[in-house]
Amino acid sequence: MRIVNTFISDGGPFPSYIETSLVQARRKNPHVPIDFICKERQLFFSAYGINWIPQDGLSDGDLLGQFNQVCDFKRHGTPNTTHPSPEMFWHRTAERIFYVLEYITRNNHEKVFHFENDVLLYHPISRAEVNGKTVNVTPMSATHTTFAVTYVPAPGMLADLCKRFIYYLECGEDSIRAAGGYDHVSEMSLLNLALREGLVHPLPTISTEGEFVYDPGSYGQYFGGTNNGHGKGFTDPTHFIGHAINSKMVFPAFMVDGPINGDHSIFNLHIHSKNLKDFAR
Repeated sequence: MRIVNTFISDGGPFPSYIETSLVQARRKNPHVPIDFICKERQLFFSAYGINWIPQDGLSDGDLLGQFNQVCDFKRHGTPNTTHPSPEMFWHRTAERIFYVLEYITRNNHEKVFHFENDVLLYHPISRAEVNGKTVNVTPMSATHTTFAVTYVPAPGMLADLCKRFIYYLECGEDSIRAAGGYDHVSEMSLLNLALREGLVHPLPTISTEGEFVYDPGSYGQYFGGTNNGHGKGFTDPTHFIGHAINSKMVFPAFMVDGPINGDHSIFNLHIHSKNLKDFAR
């Protein structure tokens, strides 16, 4: 098993919360290889045994090139927030998956975990209960599925998913929006379409017979607020978890080594507010 994460950009400032996320991942996974794809090597990488993978060395990937030819997202993210989204935000969040694909394909890496840069892991990835037959992802709502925590058993499985993304994008944004009832297109809506088609496996987010639940973004919003001015205790009723909290179907308790919803420990928190240091353990 290994961790492969990314920060795809044209250069410039490297968000400080990423270091918190990676240090936490290393703390919980002291012997797992951690590879990080980005434009420039960061000074803290060597201190925590993080392998820098130069972004530019992967930019000639075939499927990556096809994605960049057909991707034309019309919205760039959410401006005027604590951490404003850059102009190419939605493009980059989808593009990163193609960079992960290119890297693991070239190196034939299997059993790969990817998680987003505002995610904190609370357990070793070796303890995650995953499906080895397809890519594992975290569903958030009826229209949004996230790569907050992702497991890729083999490169070919991610390649099949990326090819499907390209097919969706070739159909055009208006067609995608109509097919899924989306207000805009992003990697979350592309992934949601793939989930509807049964092309990916949903990790459990509320209740499960297994040991863990996984946070697509909603538990992190409840405990830490959002990047858009919402304080702690915020729930989005369109989210599966937000609806469950509001309906008293689940009673969150932030216990890293204890239960959530009575029986299950939380595997990760997706801290939308980017205040990761408040939740590092």
